Amino acid sequence: MWQSQQGHAPVTVDTRALIDKVLARYSGEFTVFRELLQNSDDVGCDTAEIRFETAAFLGLDPEAATNAGPPTLPDSKTTNVTQWTFKNHGKPFTPQDWDRLPKIAFGNPDPQKVGAFGVGGCQTSLGMEQCLNTNPSIPVHLLEKIPVLLDVRTVTRDLWTTFKMPLREAAQMPPVSEFIQFLASSITFMVHLKDVTVFFDHHPVGQITKSLGQSQAIPIPTELERLSPAKNMIVKSVQQYPITIEARIMLPRYDSMRMHETKVDLNVFTAEVDVTVDEKLCKELNRCTKKNPPSRLKYSLIYTEKDEYDQSLRNEQKHPRVSPSPFRGFRADLDGATLTRVFIGHATAQTTGIGGHMASHFIPTVERESIDLVDRNIAIWNRELLYVGGFLCRVVYELELSKIQSSWEEAAAGKPHSRPSRKLQDQLHMRFLHVLRFFTFHHSTPSSKVAQLLANSFYGCSTLPLRLLTSVGVRGAPDVRVFDPVFAQFLKSLPMLSEHVTCAGARFIAALTDLHKIPAITPSDILQDLRRHTLDVEELVACLRWWITSRRDDLTLNMADLLGAATLRGTGGTIHLSSITYFIDPNVLGLHIPPDGPLPLSLVPLGISKHFGCKELTGFTCEELTSFGWKEFTVPSWLQHISRPDVMSADKKYDFTQSVDWASRVLSTLCRIWPQLSDDMRIGSREVFSNKPCIPTSRGLCCPECSYLPIADNALFHRLDLPIVSYVSGFKIDEDMKVFLLFIGVRKNLPVQFLLHQMLSTGVWTVFDLVDYLVQEEPSLTCEDLSDLRSYEIFMRESSQNNEEENTRHRADELYPPVDIFRRLRLPVIEWSGKLEWRDTSPGSRLLYRLGLNHFPPLPKIVELCSSMDVGVQETAFMYLCGKLHSQYVDYNPENFRDVEFIPAESRGRTCLKKLGEVCSSTQWKALGFCVVQDRYLSAPLHQLGVTQHPPTSKLLDLLEKTPPPDEETAGHWFGVFFDHMASFSPPDLIKLSGLPIVPTGPSSAPEFLPPTKCYLDQGIKPVLYTGLFVFVNFGTKANRFLSACGSKNKVPIEDVAEALIENPERFFKLAGGYQGFLVQLRRFTYQSQDISNDTLHKMSYKPTLLGVRRKKTEDQAGWDYEHQFLTSQGVVIVDDINDYQLFSDCLFVAPQEEALERFYASLGCSYLSAVVKESYNDLHEISATKICPEVQSLILQRLPLFIQTYTDTKPKFTIPSSPDDLKVKACKRIIVSKTLVTENVKRTRDVWAIARREGNCIELWVSKTAKRDMYEVATSLCRLLFGTNKMNATLLLETILSADLEALERRGFLVDRISQQHRDGYGVGNKARKKPSASPAPTTNSPQQSKLGTQHDPQLNHERLPGNSEATLQLPSLPHAADSALLKIREASNFSSDKSLDTVGHSTPLPLPRYSREVVPQSYIRNNVKKAIEACSLGGGKTAIQADVSQFLSSGFCSLSADVGRLRPIGRVKEIQVCVDEGMADADTFMERMHGPLARFVDIIISLSEIYRISTTTLHVFYDISGGCIAFNCRGTIYLNLRYFEVWHDEQVKSGNRQNARMSWFLAVAHEIAHNVTDLHNSDHEFWFSAICEAHLVAFSQLLRPATNTWLRYIVILFAYLAIRIATVTNIPR
Repeated sequence: MWQSQQGHAPVTVDTRALIDKVLARYSGEFTVFRELLQNSDDVGCDTAEIRFETAAFLGLDPEAATNAGPPTLPDSKTTNVTQWTFKNHGKPFTPQDWDRLPKIAFGNPDPQKVGAFGVGGCQTSLGMEQCLNTNPSIPVHLLEKIPVLLDVRTVTRDLWTTFKMPLREAAQMPPVSEFIQFLASSITFMVHLKDVTVFFDHHPVGQITKSLGQSQAIPIPTELERLSPAKNMIVKSVQQYPITIEARIMLPRYDSMRMHETKVDLNVFTAEVDVTVDEKLCKELNRCTKKNPPSRLKYSLIYTEKDEYDQSLRNEQKHPRVSPSPFRGFRADLDGATLTRVFIGHATAQTTGIGGHMASHFIPTVERESIDLVDRNIAIWNRELLYVGGFLCRVVYELELSKIQSSWEEAAAGKPHSRPSRKLQDQLHMRFLHVLRFFTFHHSTPSSKVAQLLANSFYGCSTLPLRLLTSVGVRGAPDVRVFDPVFAQFLKSLPMLSEHVTCAGARFIAALTDLHKIPAITPSDILQDLRRHTLDVEELVACLRWWITSRRDDLTLNMADLLGAATLRGTGGTIHLSSITYFIDPNVLGLHIPPDGPLPLSLVPLGISKHFGCKELTGFTCEELTSFGWKEFTVPSWLQHISRPDVMSADKKYDFTQSVDWASRVLSTLCRIWPQLSDDMRIGSREVFSNKPCIPTSRGLCCPECSYLPIADNALFHRLDLPIVSYVSGFKIDEDMKVFLLFIGVRKNLPVQFLLHQMLSTGVWTVFDLVDYLVQEEPSLTCEDLSDLRSYEIFMRESSQNNEEENTRHRADELYPPVDIFRRLRLPVIEWSGKLEWRDTSPGSRLLYRLGLNHFPPLPKIVELCSSMDVGVQETAFMYLCGKLHSQYVDYNPENFRDVEFIPAESRGRTCLKKLGEVCSSTQWKALGFCVVQDRYLSAPLHQLGVTQHPPTSKLLDLLEKTPPPDEETAGHWFGVFFDHMASFSPPDLIKLSGLPIVPTGPSSAPEFLPPTKCYLDQGIKPVLYTGLFVFVNFGTKANRFLSACGSKNKVPIEDVAEALIENPERFFKLAGGYQGFLVQLRRFTYQSQDISNDTLHKMSYKPTLLGVRRKKTEDQAGWDYEHQFLTSQGVVIVDDINDYQLFSDCLFVAPQEEALERFYASLGCSYLSAVVKESYNDLHEISATKICPEVQSLILQRLPLFIQTYTDTKPKFTIPSSPDDLKVKACKRIIVSKTLVTENVKRTRDVWAIARREGNCIELWVSKTAKRDMYEVATSLCRLLFGTNKMNATLLLETILSADLEALERRGFLVDRISQQHRDGYGVGNKARKKPSASPAPTTNSPQQSKLGTQHDPQLNHERLPGNSEATLQLPSLPHAADSALLKIREASNFSSDKSLDTVGHSTPLPLPRYSREVVPQSYIRNNVKKAIEACSLGGGKTAIQADVSQFLSSGFCSLSADVGRLRPIGRVKEIQVCVDEGMADADTFMERMHGPLARFVDIIISLSEIYRISTTTLHVFYDISGGCIAFNCRGTIYLNLRYFEVWHDEQVKSGNRQNARMSWFLAVAHEIAHNVTDLHNSDHEFWFSAICEAHLVAFSQLLRPATNTWLRYIVILFAYLAIRIATVTNIPR
């Protein structure tokens, strides 16, 4: 198409636009000057000038501008530049250069030159209006080839080449400091260019000068691999030369005419590389770069040494802060390597990843800002170069390590441990850290591969591991260990990194490859170092602390190896730690032990143990030294050591049993540290001194047990020659010393044995003298002394008691204090005839109590006194016990005195002593003959004593069982008392009482005792029948409540009535008043059968308790006689066929003919009459058709639908006939029916006119030619065939419809016109269908309009819809938003319902009134049934939901539309509501999680409605099906609600906060399903109960819809009429 419209026009290219677009993306700062400088260096220029010229300057005459007087520097920030001028001094452009200049991709063909793409000249002119060049050697014909980019105006004849570049738009000059920084970085790696000056107009504002130093050859370690991996490059040599770059820059703020000068010194390492490229790679590189690769090249690296780096930092700090230093990017970047660049003559944007810049013959990308590692061939070249870069880094690294090693070894020569001074070590470590940080490979940008390839080359170019500086000098990485601050304190000969290097060089250390990895310190390293190095005190302390704090589970080192390897430099020589067994705790013995005394050789020096003395100061305690197997050198250990015979005999001045001075020093030392010693140590010390003469006394050195402390002046001790501790030099007896001496055995007082001997033998001391002395010396009495005093009989009792014991002595624990209460209790009291009265608080009294004198009688003693035969003692003891129970006898336990008679009681007017279990405290039990505490003691703490308030329940049960109350008055009193005591009766007790004959009935002269379960509480009015059957009692309110708890009932339950019937049916029948009265009771059994247990019902079925009625003709055959007899369920039949009953009524006992009673009899196992009657008839032979057959056929087909629509009590067993194909009428000569009563073997025969039978799907009706025509027999046969029974009402109704003419039927209220039209239309349609097949399938459902046509074949289809049909999927109407729309729907509903009901065909079902009454249904009846419908949900399917007294008035048909409950699978619960899903649903396991939100919101709605209806949430289930129109259904009392419809209709509204519509819709749905607990059909019965249920709960529901109460109530009232009709179309009821 394009060719057709445009012809064959050639494709053109806008070259200038294309170049502009390409070069506009040519990134980089100061790109024009970068290219000009690079080109200048390529042509060998050594000097260049860059001028920024303003329009005012360009307008001046050059000579005038030069001679204009003092120069005035314009403000570069406010004055715009209109032209750039660039000049270089050097080799001029050749014709070939000028020929290449305007051509893209024609780079410099010289392999040694940088230019490769030929875009530099084009880039130069971007932004320039024109470029002017002056050079004496440029031919004119060459200049003509540059028509666009360059326009040469002037030509000079010197070596300066000038480029004048007018700008398209005037702009400011770049900041001078930033521009100088750019120039400094640009000329660093340039070969020829060494000087660049910058002018603003004719004012010099900056200058960069580079000078090279003398180069120096660097030796390459032999272990380094010089050949690159691809063998294209080999490093021949490495040179080092210094570079000094000086910068002069004008800072206008300081002095506009003065240049600020600064410089930087750099070390450049250059590798000379020979290149050998195969022919294929050479061609590919030539294709990419348009020139061959060089045969030789250089690779340069700027390395800044530590001193130079520090100097650059100082210089940068001196530089004015107003502008950045021009050398900011040259200082080594040690923090992240983000400023160091790869140079290709000029700097690129590619960072190196290390601390210095690199430059080489890299091939960049087109924009010349990064290294090309994408192109396959160029990537080979650049990767080879990067290997050389890593190789060069390793050479520099090894060079620096060699310098550091030389400095270390020179300084360490002749020094202790072969190490330099600490200052030099720190300097060398800082220098080494500088090297590490410089050669740490960080992430490079934009390509991270650059740093990775450099690192791979750095680590992989050598066969030897990397060398590192350690604590002992330079070592290979495998020999170095990671720094550990703990090990560094005592492992002095182990090569270890310094702490600073470890922290600051962590990145470098972490990046080391496997060959260079630094291992951690191992146990073998520790042992080797300890064997090589003898530890001083500080080092040993550090070693011990490490072992204490280490996790030895992680070590393979054991303590024995450690102690065997470690040695200590001591004053007396080397000490092996394996020989140490003791240590001294400096806080206990270390500060006080005499240093000149004898000590064991196995003791660790005190200088070491003092570092483990205080946890607060050192962090360690001496107890931790025990982990080495060492024991504390305790005071007993020291004493045992100095008490050893060999130690004592070695030097007598250190024998404390002979040297008083040494004994005094030892005792004084122990006295000072005594408070710090543990009890065990003190005991051990006492054992050392025991029985050894070591105490300085007045009689020399004596044993502690024989020595006494200085005694106060006392006449008793004057004549005793005792060894008293004496004062000697250095031995001071103060209070602390006395405490110490007493502990080790020195005596303070004389022994009690001695004093007692003096008192008893000499009589000098009396008991009171002894007590006075002992009171003074009580603090010093020992346990032995007190024990002796307790065991000796030295005390007298009062002489007024028991003369024969006056002069005997007693122990203190046999006596009591001399007070009156103990005298009245006849207890022995101590004789106390002193000057002072007895006081419990006096010192003497306290001492006697301590020696065992009784404070008060023990508990067993006082209880024994309470049971004394002496009344005075007994009363005093009981009052004393009661008064002291909470103070002195708090440990009283009644269980210990159950067998002691000590409680004063009374019974039947007599006082006595009783045991605890035989007496109670409540006086109400006196009348019942129980023992009660005497009245005067009722205020005592009887409960604490163990006296119960009431007798034990077992005794009460025994009392009632053995001696029940003799009369009603006594029983009333007793039972009332028992009621007050009801809390003590357990359920087993009440069960036992319920069976005991304890209730007196009848006359008091001859009472009959019955158990409570056989008695009923008289509530006043009661049936006459019950008065004869049961016993009623009334003993008063309290007594009746007691009997009620024991099993007596307030009213007679139906269960007991049934039991009475089973026990004696004849008596029951008589008391009921005969047959009619018995029927009343039988109806009660029927309606309350749910309250009768299954066992009782079972007994009623197999025992003769069921009333059967048999009729026989009277003798005159004019009437019937009725016989009543009680039979089992096998003897009674239920009449379900009136014809059979008429045949065999004289042979049968039948159930009373009431529907409810018949159902009750059937539930007990009675058989239906049709089940026990066998029917047979003669062989039927069809004769030629007569006109009666089609007449009867037509009549039945016409009238049978009317019968089915009218009779709704029973559902037909199959589809009724609707065409001649469904109903065949045949004639035969005679029909003889024989019927046999199986149970009685009675056979009866008779002739009939008609009989019906089913053949396949067709009904055959045979009529007799000889018998008289009788439509009743037709009705009987059809009802038996259609319904399986022959009910009188059904038979008579069908006979009437078949016999009466249409006018008579119409007068009786039948819808004859509609049925007739339906029959005609249906018959015609059927005939046409047989003649011609229908073009389209018949509809599966009937709309209300369709039902008028009568085209349905099955009348039940109106209320038996298939799942998934159109009516089943109708949606519930949404709640209207205005009253008008609601009224409109009501009118529509009214019109609709007037035409045709959804649930009936041809008529409207009347209210469910009893068929034997035409009265208005009472409200109580409706409320009762609504209540039962609600309760049916709570039954949960356990019982039949519809009770007999409700369903007797309702239809028993079922709705065939049902949800498939069997396909629903429960998957979980949400707030007690079960959730089910269709078993065919995919991902059912994740349904609860996926549908969590809608489920939770739906369940909240359901719970709120369950509270309205007061039904349990366990009977409400949520289900989710895949498809179908089932919104809700009722299955055996359990209501299922469809989550799928809630999700579509209401979930979004509820989520947004609007719950009203959802509550309204599901409120009606739940009410609809509850109504199905009453009736199964969708008919007027269901509508009636649905409305009643809604009415009963409307008020509570309106409260739920607040705050918009008035509006919502109005909507609810308006909608109910419409929803009551429409709701039936959307819910289903499976059974």
